[in-house]
Amino acid sequence: MEALEAILKRKSVRSYKTAQISDKDLEAILEAGKSGPGGGAYHLSVIQKPELLKKINDATKQAMLAGGGFMKERASLPGYEPVYGAPTLILLSAADTNGIANASCSAENMLVAATALGLGSCYLMSVRGAFAGEGGAALLRECGVPEGNTVNCAVIAGYQDGEAFASSAPKVRTVNYVK
Repeated sequence: MEALEAILKRKSVRSYKTAQISDKDLEAILEAGKSGPGGGAYHLSVIQKPELLKKINDATKQAMLAGGGFMKERASLPGYEPVYGAPTLILLSAADTNGIANASCSAENMLVAATALGLGSCYLMSVRGAFAGEGGAALLRECGVPEGNTVNCAVIAGYQDGEAFASSAPKVRTVNYVK
């Protein structure tokens, strides 16, 4: 798949089969992530252990329910799980103030790579809540996040299984030209 085709085909997938992605595909996704533009160091932690994925999912859901607005509404939906049953979660963390920008650029590369490989993927910000509350420091260690780093965002990847929790909000994105 050509790069522009993958960019245009990419969508947020929120329902996954339990089958794990191949090591070859995972390595391709990680290489794309490590090739993202940015002005600082960041760390990628790959989580594929089902028990740890559930722990992160449950802590994220609790943080969302404790918050307000959209996050609480989303977490209150019947059957909602913040990690969407994805078999692979990649946490992007950094210690510096450019962490969110660097991690987001890296994440976008991984999302496009997953699409090009025929995989579903989704960008997650909500997982940050799992590491902010009680037990967050222990969870960071369990995930192999380096000490001093903050989780900035995450990418999930796997084989799509339906259209659950698809976003119904229209994407309003405009362009202004000044020539």
